[in-house]
Amino acid sequence: MANNSGIQRKLQEYYNVLKMTRKPDREEFFTTTKVSVAVMFFVGAIGFLIYLLTVLIERLV
Repeated sequence: MANNSGIQRKLQEYYNVLKMTRKPDREEFFTTTKVSVAVMFFVGAIGFLIYLLTVLIERLV
């Protein structure tokens, strides 16, 4: 029965977190979206540069 108590406690923690959440307003949503897109673009650009470097090194060897 000790395991069941642990599960109930964890579910209560999740429920408490959900009670604190709220729907973002329009400005907050768009700001978050812009930052997310910028980070995805940045990470993609770094990945593409690494790919180009590996192709360049491969051709030189």
